[in-house]
Amino acid sequence: MPELSSGAAPSGKRTYWQRPEGKVGMGILGALGVGLAWGFITLLPKLIEIAENTLYLTFLLGALALVYCMVFVWDRPRTLLFYGLQMISRWVTGNFIELDPVSILHAFVKQMKERRAVIQDRLGRLVGVRRMLESKIAQSEKERQQALRLAAAARGGGDDDGLNAHAEIAARRARDMEEYNAMKGQMENIEGLLQRVLKRADYHIQTAEDEAHQLADKHTITAAVGAATTAAQGIFGDSDLLEVRNMAAERIRDDYEKRLGELQTLIDLTDFDHAVDLQQMAFRQDGLAQLAEAEKKVSAVEKAAPIPRVLGAGDPMAGFSTGIAGGTPMGATPEDRWRGKLRGGQG
Repeated sequence: MPELSSGAAPSGKRTYWQRPEGKVGMGILGALGVGLAWGFITLLPKLIEIAENTLYLTFLLGALALVYCMVFVWDRPRTLLFYGLQMISRWVTGNFIELDPVSILHAFVKQMKERRAVIQDRLGRLVGVRRMLESKIAQSEKERQQALRLAAAARGGGDDDGLNAHAEIAARRARDMEEYNAMKGQMENIEGLLQRVLKRADYHIQTAEDEAHQLADKHTITAAVGAATTAAQGIFGDSDLLEVRNMAAERIRDDYEKRLGELQTLIDLTDFDHAVDLQQMAFRQDGLAQLAEAEKKVSAVEKAAPIPRVLGAGDPMAGFSTGIAGGTPMGATPEDRWRGKLRGGQG
């Protein structure tokens, strides 16, 4: 067997890979590796698809197992599912009742009448069976009487075989009559029970029908009252346009207050100008009063000391002087004297 080890061969021999056939083997192995790599790359999409399908199948199996456990194994989830289904059923039923409750009442009465018709049909069949039994009893009685007459005739004729045969027939018909009578009694009992059921059914149907009519009238009244109540709520309560109406009213109030504010501002400005005019008039009146007071003082001085005196430029009476230093005569008007005083002060 050739040596395949890649290590150094003992006693100077070459290994398998060092020999020519080893190099050919390395080429074959390389070609096989390349082929396997190419095949793997080629089959990779299929392998990915198989893996995805496997994961998807695992997920579905897990979901089915979970549903099975929730429905058939675990009590609490099953109870929750049952109550959830019951709540959904009640919600659907409640909405259906809300749509047209009067139709449901009439449908209930109609269903009761249909079931009463079924009971009436079964009662009619029982009456037919009872009459059939009565006819069979009558027929058996007739055959029994006929057999007894034939048996008596056979006895009188000494025919023992005929006697036995007719006596047996008479006994059979007597037994048949007993059985038919028992069956007839049972039919009569059942018929009586069904008659009672029909009476009670008629009572319940009549009660349900009367109640349905009364409730239909109440429903009509309720609808009318509901319409009136809705209209009243639209006036006194909340409505679709109430919010919009409040917004419009708020907008009008804001505009009203804004315009009043602007008008008040304008009025305040007008009052300020009037106040300025009044202040100027007050200053003017104060100045004229001071002027009159100054004239009184000058007049008093002139009366007390008629001798003219020389007044300096800083003397407040310089403007009222009669001398040469820019004064004005005392006989002038008050305005002229005031202008002279101002000129004297400026000089």
